[in-house]
Amino acid sequence: MSDKVSTIIGFAVKANKLIYGMDELDSGKRKRYLIIFCGSLSERARKDLNAIAIRDHVPLIEVKTRKLEDIVNKKNCKVIGVANKQMSEAIIKYITDDYSLIKSEGI
Repeated sequence: MSDKVSTIIGFAVKANKLIYGMDELDSGKRKRYLIIFCGSLSERARKDLNAIAIRDHVPLIEVKTRKLEDIVNKKNCKVIGVANKQMSEAIIKYITDDYSLIKSEGI
């Protein structure tokens, strides 16, 4: 099952435009334009992620029907940040029922 959002995320993986994990997102070493997280993320981690999104004015997208680790082909990956503005805008544009836009403060 392939949709446009997962295809764009695949391009971001190949172009090295993703930030993997909560610690890397929190450090803020690279600019991010969008944060995508897996639906299986814990409540505590969701609160921390929400705080990061509010601090950095970045929208959040939840993957509802698939595991994020399957989309990015990285074992146990629950959170990614997209470090390319055009790719993040395209992901937001092509959101389907499989994804849920939580915040839209950033772009």
